[in-house]
Amino acid sequence: MSSFGYRIRCRLRLHRFDGNPLRRRSDRIETVALLVSLLLFVAGLWPAAGLGRQAYQDGLRAELTAPYRRAVAAEVVDSARPVEPGFGGQARTVRWRPANGPPRTGQVVLPAALPAGSRIEIWLNAEGRLTDPPQSRVETVTVAALTAIAVMVGVSTVSLVFLTGLRVLLNRHRDAEWERAWSLADQRWHRPKQG
Repeated sequence: MSSFGYRIRCRLRLHRFDGNPLRRRSDRIETVALLVSLLLFVAGLWPAAGLGRQAYQDGLRAELTAPYRRAVAAEVVDSARPVEPGFGGQARTVRWRPANGPPRTGQVVLPAALPAGSRIEIWLNAEGRLTDPPQSRVETVTVAALTAIAVMVGVSTVSLVFLTGLRVLLNRHRDAEWERAWSLADQRWHRPKQG
């Protein structure tokens, strides 16, 4: 048998309700706390799945609005302003020509390194105004999965912090009981020196 399996069996034996008279009250409290934490973790699956599903449906709605968006070619009009290192982009003015009408301008966030006169692709909504690019299915699934994972990480963190704090308190209590027991044993077993 593997040592890992042996350790798991020992842990399970430690936290069972068997009426063992050697189990302390603190052991039983710890077992109940473990069960409560396990139930909280399992109960956290439902909100995680619900929020993940909601994020997925929101992403699908964003994907469905994609037919009302269209990509057009635009030209960067202004030069980049000096920026601090590490800043990814800045609002830049771009100009595009709609299919029917005079040229229009607007501002989009672009990399600072992009020179004036560069050709880029921008997205317009049904009214011809600048909008964000449509969300892809990969982004939808990623956001939904990350939402569900974040909820489960939060639930797990709360459970682990609770269990860790409780174990610290119980171990302090156990240490104090141990010291009292040794003190009583020392008083009982102490033999006076014969002189």
